[in-house]
Amino acid sequence: MVRMSPPAPDRDPAWLALIASRQCGLVTIAQHRRAGIADDVRLRRVRQGKWRRLAPKVVIVDSGAPSRRQLAMAAVLHAGPGALVTGFTALELANVPHVRYPRDVHVLVAHTSKVERLPGMRYERTSRLPEAQRLRVPPTAPYARAVVDACRAAVDEEHARSAALAAVQRRLCDVESLRAECAQAARRNRRRLDAVLDEVGAGVRSLPEGELRRAVLASELREPLWNPRVYMADGAFLCSPDGLWEEEGVAVEVGSATHHAFGADRLRTAERAQRMQAAGLMVVSVLPRQLRSDPARVIRTLRAILAGPRRVCLDAPSLIVQRAR
Repeated sequence: MVRMSPPAPDRDPAWLALIASRQCGLVTIAQHRRAGIADDVRLRRVRQGKWRRLAPKVVIVDSGAPSRRQLAMAAVLHAGPGALVTGFTALELANVPHVRYPRDVHVLVAHTSKVERLPGMRYERTSRLPEAQRLRVPPTAPYARAVVDACRAAVDEEHARSAALAAVQRRLCDVESLRAECAQAARRNRRRLDAVLDEVGAGVRSLPEGELRRAVLASELREPLWNPRVYMADGAFLCSPDGLWEEEGVAVEVGSATHHAFGADRLRTAERAQRMQAAGLMVVSVLPRQLRSDPARVIRTLRAILAGPRRVCLDAPSLIVQRAR
């Protein structure tokens, strides 16, 4: 169990300042009283706008608008010892990009908890309350658990995929830890979790890559390696294409005109393609909008290229391929 505040002598304002610094500027009423701050003093500062009440027994010792981290901390303090941030909220506080975040703060509490539900705060009771991660403020569930909780709470399968793929891409958790966490999930939640885990376990790391994989699996094409690491014979890193057919020496890149069509990004993308081609790989670029509007055409293009002249044999010592982990 995480200790929310260090022990301290009663009626010590300096201790209260330390607590506030460790709790994102938030203090509970019990902590105020322990530090010798009278109730009427606290209430007066709240009425004057110097402090703000974020929950019935939680005050932020500031007059500004609370941040998402402060709102999450308030939800944890309101729930009491053992409460943990999880789900999309944990990923949001870890700055995971390209995910649609719900408005409510998601908090895990023990199944025996009688915490009062508040607007903007979602409390989920569980009989499997995990240990908090070290050095995370507010206390946060392990990211593999947070991803599983996010997938269960997602509005649809694509929303769930975005959470899992982004978390693995940012290396907050790995595939094995997700497998272990999924194995403990309730059976009613397994279908969606298994589908997401299948994609992540294959090496897919983005939603457009997932769309390409589903198009390939629906065709007669053999599935490529997803996001492998390719090295030169001397051990120098060459590239990590989105998809790679080893035997044919064909790499596919699911690019985005938004992110790679201008400035330095465009230059880096072009240079990367040149290095891959110089090493003997054929590089095929596919845009996400092509996958959405006409996946059959993308498959026809890939089929024709894969049936064409062989470019390079990656079983030979010229290039070394390491599967995604």
